[in-house]
Amino acid sequence: MNSFFIEYRDPMFGIIILFAVIFVISFANYWWGVFKSKEEKDSIEKFIKKFEIVSDEEEYKKLLQNSNIPIESLALLADAYGKSGDYEKAINIYLVALKRVKGKDKKQYLLSSLGKTYFKAGFLSRSGDIFLESLRLYPRNAESLRYLIVVYERLKEYDKAAEVLDALEELGAVVKKQKLYLQALQISENSKLTNEKKEKKLKEISTKERFLQRKYFEFMQQNRLIIPKDMLSQLYFKNLTDLLWFADTRWLDISLVKEPILRQIAMAKGLIEYEKIEDGIFAFDILGAVKKEDDVKADLSFHYMCTECKNVYPLYFYRCPNCLNIGSVKIQSSIVKANDEKNIPFL
Repeated sequence: MNSFFIEYRDPMFGIIILFAVIFVISFANYWWGVFKSKEEKDSIEKFIKKFEIVSDEEEYKKLLQNSNIPIESLALLADAYGKSGDYEKAINIYLVALKRVKGKDKKQYLLSSLGKTYFKAGFLSRSGDIFLESLRLYPRNAESLRYLIVVYERLKEYDKAAEVLDALEELGAVVKKQKLYLQALQISENSKLTNEKKEKKLKEISTKERFLQRKYFEFMQQNRLIIPKDMLSQLYFKNLTDLLWFADTRWLDISLVKEPILRQIAMAKGLIEYEKIEDGIFAFDILGAVKKEDDVKADLSFHYMCTECKNVYPLYFYRCPNCLNIGSVKIQSSIVKANDEKNIPFL
């Protein structure tokens, strides 16, 4: 019996077997990599065909057909078209680049860029499909996850947005603000909840995150519900100045509240006599001082700046339209000439 296994005691035989095993594993691993690479390429090409745009313009078609142009140049060209607002051309170029790209990092970049282009163009469903494809290939793509959250949020698919938020949190991102904001949206638009339950839930959330106090205030204002005194004293009024300026005094008579900012707004509206208030808002203070003159016709105008990207917008936002940050808005006011027509808020 021992003579039958004598070959196994031969060192050369053992070395041959070892190299044979290594060769088989390497060979199998190589062809498995080739197979997966081909499968991934076919998947990308099949996916791209769903998004191809038919255009009759010839000015850049020849450029796209030139295989000698580097992928980097195509990406820069697509980015330039995207920034100029020509999203159709940008999308076409990204699709062509995706067909030619081979590197994993480049493919990930192009998919994210294509998704963002669709997002900026307003095609939210297509944008979501692109980001899902990106995450299917590269599950740890945090940028795709962030955009996908906003896509679902704008499509009012809050349950899906919550799932993506959990995935983003697993990658180490801080998502407390976003979770509370998402909960506030779900509560506000839940038709099954009574106003009493909505008020209770929104009040609870607003105590956890200050920028969401505005959601509570808006809900109470829209439904003409009286804000409890204990909650009124907790509100961060600097984030409500525009709503307070346009508020109906029959719902909330700010002249009866002793809070300095509210008194300053009441003076600017001419509801109470002017007095100097330290550390107040400059525009309200100036307007309150000139209200003593009967012939002065002045009003306030509001605009909203993102403290992160510094972009300014004419409407209030909870999430910056540009950088997508939550709770980064700063309300700015300026004195303007009053119109004869009554100001009607559309906030």
